[in-house]
Amino acid sequence: MLTAICAIIIFSLLITVHEFGHFITAKKAGITVHEFSIGMGKAIWQKHKNGTVYSVRILPIGGFCKMEGEDGDSTDDGAFCNKSAWKRFIVLFAGAFMNIITGFILFTLLLSLSSPIASTRIGEVLPEYPFFEAGIQVGDRIVRLEGENYSTNVNIYADINFFKFRNGDGGVNITFERDGEKFTKYIAQKKDAETGAYIFGFVPMTETLGIFSIIKNAFYQSVFTVKMVVESFGMLITGRVPVSDMSGPVGIVKEIGSAAKTGILNVINLAALLSINLGVANLLPIPALDGGRILFLIVEKIRRKPLKPEHEGMIHFIGFALLMLLMVFVTFGDIMRIFG
Repeated sequence: MLTAICAIIIFSLLITVHEFGHFITAKKAGITVHEFSIGMGKAIWQKHKNGTVYSVRILPIGGFCKMEGEDGDSTDDGAFCNKSAWKRFIVLFAGAFMNIITGFILFTLLLSLSSPIASTRIGEVLPEYPFFEAGIQVGDRIVRLEGENYSTNVNIYADINFFKFRNGDGGVNITFERDGEKFTKYIAQKKDAETGAYIFGFVPMTETLGIFSIIKNAFYQSVFTVKMVVESFGMLITGRVPVSDMSGPVGIVKEIGSAAKTGILNVINLAALLSINLGVANLLPIPALDGGRILFLIVEKIRRKPLKPEHEGMIHFIGFALLMLLMVFVTFGDIMRIFG
């Protein structure tokens, strides 16, 4: 029951804010919005206001913002298809943007409740490990990591962990700050005898955050999550990560259930990750997604005329069908991992 309640709340929140992004920008652009709905299926509550039906539907999954001419077939002045390419871009982009903003707000809430947190400053240096041998000291702050396979600026502690995952066991140029000055040292990572992992050999310093530091860290956590999602899709495309490792609705619900059992902070963290993940994924240039529709806008600007609605509609239909097939495959994988 706890898993079901948390899953419903999270999915409803993510989809509602996404559709609200489309809705509010469509209204501002003068687009006729026929209905803004929370949930799917039979309507259990409706209200008509300013030409729009606001509704709550019986199934607490999904939602939609139904606009005039969103499929490119209307002569109405308020139709989506008859607005400028710039206005249509804003409306399409707004859903994903709202998801990313929601993730930032949830990270801000999470950091407000979970301080102190691990920082990018060195709290302890372990003897006989690379940081100790390089002369890195307690209080130094790591600002950049440059490896043989991956490089990144370091704004939050998660940047360090992701760097070690992406770079592997290669050597590293570490830039750190001490007393306002920056230094760069080269280290060769050392393999831990117990875990087999390549480690730097340090313990991060924890810090209690003030309001401005919370906002700053939440921003960098959001940027990190966007980068992580993009990197993950890149690794899927290049085959570094198999498609079978993807999780669908079943796997996500399982993770929500696990998070719910360990406390509200983990639920908030997972909701923030899912919200930003949804936002970034929706911007991928894949037909049937917002990113695919944005791609057609770019093609329209290049060609100086839109594709025929029936041709664009067919491409989106094919894209949607392929996404559904992928969802079935991923869901089957989830079920096999959980019950197999």
